[in-house]
Amino acid sequence: MKKRLLVFQRALAPYSIDFYNDLNAAFDADIYFFRKNLRSQKFDMNKLLSQLNFTPKFLTFGFELRHKGRLIRFGYLKKVVQFKPDIILVWEYNIISFFTALFTKIVYPKTKVYSLCDDSVDVAITSSTLRRIGRFLCFKVLDGIVLDNELAEQWYNKHFPDVKTTVFPIIQKEERILSIINVSDSITQGYINQYKLIDKDVLLFVGRLVEVKNLRFLIDVFSSYVAINKNAVLILVGDGDKKSELLKMVEEVKIQDNIIFAGRFEHKELYAWYRAADYFILPSIWEPFGAVVNESLIAGTPVLCSNLAGATCLINNENGVTFNPFDKDELLSILNEVFCKKRNSFNNISTRNSLMPYTFNQKMQELISFLVEADFE
Repeated sequence: MKKRLLVFQRALAPYSIDFYNDLNAAFDADIYFFRKNLRSQKFDMNKLLSQLNFTPKFLTFGFELRHKGRLIRFGYLKKVVQFKPDIILVWEYNIISFFTALFTKIVYPKTKVYSLCDDSVDVAITSSTLRRIGRFLCFKVLDGIVLDNELAEQWYNKHFPDVKTTVFPIIQKEERILSIINVSDSITQGYINQYKLIDKDVLLFVGRLVEVKNLRFLIDVFSSYVAINKNAVLILVGDGDKKSELLKMVEEVKIQDNIIFAGRFEHKELYAWYRAADYFILPSIWEPFGAVVNESLIAGTPVLCSNLAGATCLINNENGVTFNPFDKDELLSILNEVFCKKRNSFNNISTRNSLMPYTFNQKMQELISFLVEADFE
């Protein structure tokens, strides 16, 4: 008989579809989201919901505090009583996670409660006082945490040795993503033709155009690189409140011909961009993980990744480079090095192999085993 799993999470995102689908398949699951969409950016929810193998439920009765969008919801403890789960998955160290774990510990002591935590080492170290208090309180009642990268797990094991941990990175099923990418070759070729990328050295960024993505730093370094290699092109896929500021900066450094603001895309129109590039870059100064790194690696495009991002756990000597997102000279040197040895991207865009160091299925099986075995302790 399958174990009963109750899930309380903020919202559904494209990069978590496989995660929830597999949890639903492995357990007798009841999955609730507390927002109808992400706070930071809005996705086509009809398209996302159509990819699920279950019907999600929503608990939206309550309100949201202005300070960093903190959620207050009502009725979630009633769901614990009604469902009587063997395992509960909450998120981070918020008030909902704390009261869920505290209530369960008192009323259903055999039920295990775990939190999904997206901390990178940098995020864990620089946490606000309020978050540290929440972490301290939650550790008193949680049975453990699921982290998204091995370096963060090492940090937690050192500083909180009594807390049980496991790792499940924010990754997706290769076969599903590749099935989308492989039928998007015509879209990729359209991008290449539209922006005249043939024989260009193409660097790609995908994400929100916001402060923490460190795009002024990237444009500054890239402008120096363009002085050396006028054949280079930087493509920024996304939108955000810093777009006008970045456009002005590009004009000031006079590299309008070398930087493309492509706009925001989803699903196959987004995935098609990864194979239009030689390298992908994530220059963030604050990045709990970075799901785009996984998407790029699945597409077979190597990654230049900020060493502050949790997704550095996916980078090895075969698939990319990590760098200090405050060191302009280091990144400039890396750009020189990687484009000197780049592959011919456009003759083999449909035959690139995944560069991921492990598969989604491997990590999911480890997580399921952890949850089930912990339940029997």
